[in-house]
Amino acid sequence: MRQRAKVALLILLTLGGILPLSLILTAQSAHGMVRFSSYQDLERFLLTRSNCGPTYTMQYNRQVNTFGLQNQGAALPAALDAGSVTETSSVNSAPSHSETNNQVAGVDELDTVKTDGRYIYTVSNNTVVVVSAYPVTNSQLVSRISVLNQTIDGIFLSGNRLAIVGEAPRTVYSTYGACGVRRFGGASTGIAYPTAYYRPMLPQVQNISLSVYDLTNRSSPLLQTTVTVNGTFVGARQIGTFAYIVTSTPAWSNQTLPLTVVNGRLIQTVATHVYHSDVSDRAFSYTTILALDIDQNNPAPTVETYLLGTSSTIYVSLMNIFLTQPTWDSTEQTVIHRISISQTDVKYEATGTVTGHVLNQFSMDENGGYFRVVTSNYDFGGSQTNLYVLNLAMDRVGKLEGLSPGEAFYAARFMGDRAYLVTFKRLDPLFVIDLQNPSTPSLLGQLNVTGVSDYLQPYDNTHLIGVGKSATDVAWENAALFQGLKLSLFDVTNPNNPTDMSDFTAGDRDTDSPALTDQKAVLFDRALNLFVIPVEVVGQVSASLISTGYSGAIFQGAYVFQVTLQNGIALRGSITHLASGELPNYTNAAYYVTRSLYIGSVLYTISAAMIKMNSLTDLSALGSVSLA
Repeated sequence: MRQRAKVALLILLTLGGILPLSLILTAQSAHGMVRFSSYQDLERFLLTRSNCGPTYTMQYNRQVNTFGLQNQGAALPAALDAGSVTETSSVNSAPSHSETNNQVAGVDELDTVKTDGRYIYTVSNNTVVVVSAYPVTNSQLVSRISVLNQTIDGIFLSGNRLAIVGEAPRTVYSTYGACGVRRFGGASTGIAYPTAYYRPMLPQVQNISLSVYDLTNRSSPLLQTTVTVNGTFVGARQIGTFAYIVTSTPAWSNQTLPLTVVNGRLIQTVATHVYHSDVSDRAFSYTTILALDIDQNNPAPTVETYLLGTSSTIYVSLMNIFLTQPTWDSTEQTVIHRISISQTDVKYEATGTVTGHVLNQFSMDENGGYFRVVTSNYDFGGSQTNLYVLNLAMDRVGKLEGLSPGEAFYAARFMGDRAYLVTFKRLDPLFVIDLQNPSTPSLLGQLNVTGVSDYLQPYDNTHLIGVGKSATDVAWENAALFQGLKLSLFDVTNPNNPTDMSDFTAGDRDTDSPALTDQKAVLFDRALNLFVIPVEVVGQVSASLISTGYSGAIFQGAYVFQVTLQNGIALRGSITHLASGELPNYTNAAYYVTRSLYIGSVLYTISAAMIKMNSLTDLSALGSVSLA
């Protein structure tokens, strides 16, 4: 069909009410987002472009649906004073201390533990506990902040302000729903795409809350601001004093648009302010970005809403939020939307697509005016790994496709003009990719080792620490069998010939660590040669501890390593919160170490029930604070 005929057909369909007017605006461009012209325009879009109800999948060991639907809950935070003394000391003279292990320098990530060098703020039993931590002789629980009817996702810290992000308990719905409408334009049209499983019930909308407390008096934190946003949690970052929250809620035609409440003041999303993608998907959701200055007592947040397919992993740089939208049709693509941010200014900029789907936030990176992304996709030959380079207009300018066909993509790390990728089937190829010329990314070198790295931690500009699993090669099955935990120190000084300088392995099969999937569980300081991760070690349980020996968990706590280029990876010692002789099990899970940090010369390990202090010099015990 000629271009003129295509345009004429689109106009006829629009005038006849079949297609929304906004589709005409995007027909001539490759991809992009525009705002709806009216609420009726939005409804037409949902009716004509959606073709499914909620579906369900597993994410991080919990079942959720592709809309991210969860049960609605109220956000009613309240500060509870748990201390008898007034804590108002300044943190300006705080000693050197560690910070969250963030992906991007200057972009803080939501976590369950923060410190300012004097106090530790940590999530414990769905409350936030304020602990006077340094000096150790004054360590004590100072106060506790509780939230009602919601689950705490994490916290941000900025000077004397603490922000708590929470959401209601998750509920999985067994009912199929329709992506269309029951009424349209005032007339009944019936259910769009009805099925025998449909029942006329639409799930309630989930709420995310951001509660900001003034910590001037740490023994009695004062609630300053409460913001509630419709949607489930997608991601959050903080740059300076500005917090950015990304939420997603299902788009149902003939329903109320997402609502934001700031200190009781309602901000209703208007249809003509909603952007929509021109990429068809099986269903749509409203993705909302909230930008808020947490230092302001009466903040005026920015709220921008985008009608997309399923919002997935986000990547945030100092100037942009990149939203990813995986599509699951025959093309198997990821749509990437660039949203520029500057304080509370949030602005849609561009949209692009790449083949395949991203693994996690480390699959993406912005550097020197280019966006780099690693994906994996499947075809008749199995899986393959691809790397794409896009400019900030989200136009593809370079690509390297078909890496390691038949192997699964496990990890990526971008460092300047280099990318390091890990795939695995029987061996772990560590690929070194040259990105100096964005239009022609090229493979420089490859190292094959046994086992696999799930996470790559930069040590310096030419060395990385891999955290993963050891494995034994099973040649007759053309596969490998995972064993215990494995740390590796990789030397990429010569990118054409990367080498494995040092390895450390621990435990038998099923030995695990949160650091495999969450980089915030890693404490690393190059100047101190310090590397700490929480571990649960599986091994042969001594017959003296149990009636018959068997393979099970024999240790849970923190492994403390010294990592140097001279001596490689050396285990200095371990720290546990469990009682002496006690084996890890579900009854003492509250004492499982999940995070670690240091202040001055003290190493702090944190579990839900305790903060323990040890000397950084020799790991000798210095004390503990109960969080129960």
